[in-house]
Amino acid sequence: MKRFSIIYLCMLLLGASLVAPVAAQDEADCPQTGGTFTIGVQSMLPMDPNTAGSDWTYYVMTNINSMLFRIESGQPVPDLAESWEISEDGTIYTWHLRQGMMWQDGNEVFPEGESREVVADDVVYSFMRQYDDESSMLPSDIRNIFVSIEAVDDYTVVLTLSAPDAIIYDKARGLTFTAIVAEEAIEYWGDEYGLHPVGSGPFEFVSYSPDEEVVLRANEDYYITPCVDEVIFKVLPDTPAAMIALEAGDIDWWGSVTPGEYVEQFQSNEDMTVINFGCPVESRNYFSVAEAPYSDVRFRQAVAVMRDGDAINQALRGSTHVHGGGTAGPGVAGYVEDLYDTYYQYDPELAASLLDEMGIVDENGDGLRDWEGETLVIPMYATNADPAPDYVAATVDAGSQIGLTIEPVITDTGTYNSTYNAGEAGIYFSSGWCGEGGTNSLWGRGGFASPLGYEDEEIFELLGAAATNLNEEERNEQLQAVTRRVAELYWAPSYGFFNIFTVKNNYVKDFFGGEWTLNLVTDDHNVWIAEDER
Repeated sequence: MKRFSIIYLCMLLLGASLVAPVAAQDEADCPQTGGTFTIGVQSMLPMDPNTAGSDWTYYVMTNINSMLFRIESGQPVPDLAESWEISEDGTIYTWHLRQGMMWQDGNEVFPEGESREVVADDVVYSFMRQYDDESSMLPSDIRNIFVSIEAVDDYTVVLTLSAPDAIIYDKARGLTFTAIVAEEAIEYWGDEYGLHPVGSGPFEFVSYSPDEEVVLRANEDYYITPCVDEVIFKVLPDTPAAMIALEAGDIDWWGSVTPGEYVEQFQSNEDMTVINFGCPVESRNYFSVAEAPYSDVRFRQAVAVMRDGDAINQALRGSTHVHGGGTAGPGVAGYVEDLYDTYYQYDPELAASLLDEMGIVDENGDGLRDWEGETLVIPMYATNADPAPDYVAATVDAGSQIGLTIEPVITDTGTYNSTYNAGEAGIYFSSGWCGEGGTNSLWGRGGFASPLGYEDEEIFELLGAAATNLNEEERNEQLQAVTRRVAELYWAPSYGFFNIFTVKNNYVKDFFGGEWTLNLVTDDHNVWIAEDER
């Protein structure tokens, strides 16, 4: 959470309430209506908030579903909750819901004309569905201090925590994973709900073709009339091909990571706008730390120093590369400036000696390291979205230089996530979790890293204290202690950071990019397409 977010939270703790703007934008306020807004993304998962740990999938869900609030410029703004208050001790949130919000109809769950109003019981159901599912994406910061949630009446929800949550509004933390779903839709579709989502947001679901596209159409019953008729999310894992499509106008906004050389190119193009996502993102390796040899810190350190992560990251990220390491990047609470240089400097001789010390040695003279009587083959998992396979290739090459056999396993995002959540043995390449709350969501008790067996009571206690500490300086020190502890354990060897830039064609108007919630239609703006400028 940025500094101004903490100040804002402290104001609320003094008893202030957050009130929505009164005026709602209608079709008359759209300079042009109609048309299709086509968005390019690298991957897409089924649109179930319990399982969809993906920025791009949340871009879709936050247009199909209502959230209690949305994120604009790092701050919470009203959505389904049009106002709320926080108790003086920061533990009780009282949410006042917008009246007249309806579930989208014309689908299997709510036939045309048979919808119903979204009420407080739906909010309680949506939160408890996540809380009761221990494997859900509900962030650890709020899971670990949750006490109760109650529908006081149809339009009032009271959430009680055991301590303040300093990152409750931070993107992909706190309540920002809790899209509001209809119990009828979950019961009707069961495990296939994510393929047939139903919500109350500005756009309603039309179709999902895995690995191809998601199609949405304007929700005619939304309290604001969307300016565009349709939104299409195109899945384009081949980034160079996506850049060609963007420049040709086949996609209107590239919502995923833009390679450094294209950032420079588009910055000089007067027909395009480059948008800074907001925080440096780390690329790293994870391990299935509950199983040997990954459970041995010497093995993890060997992987960390056998490859020149900084050089790899710079080669693959170009001008967006940022030197450093740790979940929190420069300018984010918990960042440790010398972390990369202290723990991850390139040293293949040290890597070889660590493996020798473990007994992972060439036993038969074939140049390949053996373990327990046979060649040790280490699977390394990554998605097929550029440039993840290139990080794997560079790591495979580095391993070969010291006789360590690493086998690439490149899959679609859904398969990767299933493998990860099953805790399959191996090394995993991943990026993400920038922002202050990322350290907690990744490494906290029950956090995103937990399926791979990551557990450390010292880290859990520090993160628990940091998540409820409203003193900015103290919280930064607690998060820095976590950052150093993760590095000492070699839990997640870093390749360095990169800045995320997205790019839009300038005929897309009243649009400012995404921050976990993709806000296409709000009280403050309503995306439209200037067709005459295409």
